[in-house]
Amino acid sequence: MKKIILAVFFSLFASAIASADIGLNVGVSAQVGSMEASGEETNSDGTSFKETSDTEEALFATAGYFIEKDLSFLPVIGDTAGSRLSIGFDNIVHELDLGTQDNFRNASLGAAGATVPAGNNQLNAKVTDFQTIYATLNITDWLYVKVGDVTVDVETRFTKNGVKSSDYGDSHELGGSVIGLGVQKTSDNGMFFRLEWNEYDIDGKSVASKGADSTLTATLKDVTGSTGRISIGKAF
Repeated sequence: MKKIILAVFFSLFASAIASADIGLNVGVSAQVGSMEASGEETNSDGTSFKETSDTEEALFATAGYFIEKDLSFLPVIGDTAGSRLSIGFDNIVHELDLGTQDNFRNASLGAAGATVPAGNNQLNAKVTDFQTIYATLNITDWLYVKVGDVTVDVETRFTKNGVKSSDYGDSHELGGSVIGLGVQKTSDNGMFFRLEWNEYDIDGKSVASKGADSTLTATLKDVTGSTGRISIGKAF
């Protein structure tokens, strides 16, 4: 789905450049903020139920680039309204380490009555891709609002008693949304500067173990957070 959305976006972008007086913004951004996430591991084997859970809040910083195109080229919208509406694509250009979580698991019954020994488990996760497709509306010449769709690729490394395991998989895709409010100052030569506040809500995911402990399920609940963002760019 992500590839389809990106293909539509860039097709629309390319046709707009070919047929209109550009109305294009390109730039780079840096943002800092905090995200809060909670997760749990549950065991439901018909004879027992055990649960471990934890909630973490982390500070992070990212850098990325963005590209935007106003919608003045669409006849159904018109020049005036279309110049205030834009669609954009934003991408973080580096990996983001989410840290490592330790969990001591008690002995339990697994698939077909197999005994899963007690031991210390460890999970490391990092974001390898963070993309946003969004729309902005200029309320005034300097104030705008933003809403978008977020796609996050997460790679995980899960170890049981120090041994790497793929019981919960190694790669996961999460989706979510972002809303934002920002201010922009544009100079006569087209250079612009932005300050922006964003609120993120990323959907969680549940993954059932594929190993001998297949009665276990790991769940990441919704990830929420806020960021402050600074951007510099050029309007064409």
